[in-house]
Amino acid sequence: ALHQADVVETMMLGILTVIKNNDLALADELRKLDDTVDRLYSAIKYYLTKISREALSEEESRRWTDIISFTINMEQIGDIIERVLIDVEDKKIKPGRNFSEAGMAEITELHARLVDNLRLSMSVFLNGNVHDAKKLLEEKARFRDLEHAYSRSHLVRLADNTQSSIETSSLHIDLISELKRINSHICSIAYPILDSAGALAPNRLRTSKLADLG
Repeated sequence: ALHQADVVETMMLGILTVIKNNDLALADELRKLDDTVDRLYSAIKYYLTKISREALSEEESRRWTDIISFTINMEQIGDIIERVLIDVEDKKIKPGRNFSEAGMAEITELHARLVDNLRLSMSVFLNGNVHDAKKLLEEKARFRDLEHAYSRSHLVRLADNTQSSIETSSLHIDLISELKRINSHICSIAYPILDSAGALAPNRLRTSKLADLG
């Protein structure tokens, strides 16, 4: 599972380089890595489904849930990154467009938070640290607030007729929305950890159960 997360981290780190340097070759390499993430997910899922959960202790059963939740989230993050890379290729690199300086700064800030949160989620998965799991949920709310603020900033730039913002408007809005979606998957890794520790508020628990069903 951690190898899967390492591949996702490589994809995540590479996104910013692709955007900044218009690097089509790197984009192609990173998109191919999603196949690796999918293969690892299939292998882990196959292995876990061969284990009889009835034979597991309560603690082992909880860990089984942690692992399957983690690998599902990593697989979904890989899929989103692949979509983002295709979008960047089609709407920025090939047409030869650029984000405004302010827009690029916002994307860079969100990206840095994503990388930090991904690394924190890997630590939470490994150690089951309740304090760090709670911090992940706090980061989910903080990231959502930033996404809203940056969407508003972008609209202001459009109103000011900032040419680069106009040219990349659709991509910019979609990109920060997709980054928020990635962050939600990263942070949802905290739910089973907090659930196991009895540290989820009732409404949070209900939300996490619904997320699992979805």
